[in-house]
Amino acid sequence: MLSQMRYPADQKQRTSQRILDTASNLFRSRGYEATGIDAVMASAGLTAGGFYAHFRSKEDLLARALESSFRQSGSSWSKRLVNLKGSEWVRGFVNVYLSKAHRDNPDHGCPMPALAPEIGRIEGPSRKVFEQYLRGLIEMVGKQVGRDRAISAIA
Repeated sequence: MLSQMRYPADQKQRTSQRILDTASNLFRSRGYEATGIDAVMASAGLTAGGFYAHFRSKEDLLARALESSFRQSGSSWSKRLVNLKGSEWVRGFVNVYLSKAHRDNPDHGCPMPALAPEIGRIEGPSRKVFEQYLRGLIEMVGKQVGRDRAISAIA
């Protein structure tokens, strides 16, 4: 008699997170179109057949990867800029965003520079996530320098 294999209760969640983290890094380093589901799953150490047990589609994965990476970027910026105001805040923001570490590691940085050209061609949830983050970024920078200057700076 075969015994059923038992997995920890959080196994599916941990596997989903591993796929999400891997995809987020690959999308930022290679681009969305250049990154297939097979490559994501292989890089995560999984078989491609298991993908749909975790995500509805590649586009669903992109939307969730954007949410995750935007959340991480925002948290990182907030911690570094918390005590700064006005021009000091802007200088700090620019120094973080244009730093050598951020430039040289797109797979761990803000997804905007890496994915903005592709997002314009994608309809659906990932575009909405991107637009929502962009509005939030404009608002955040706008609190320091005014909305019009924020839009100009981000553009």
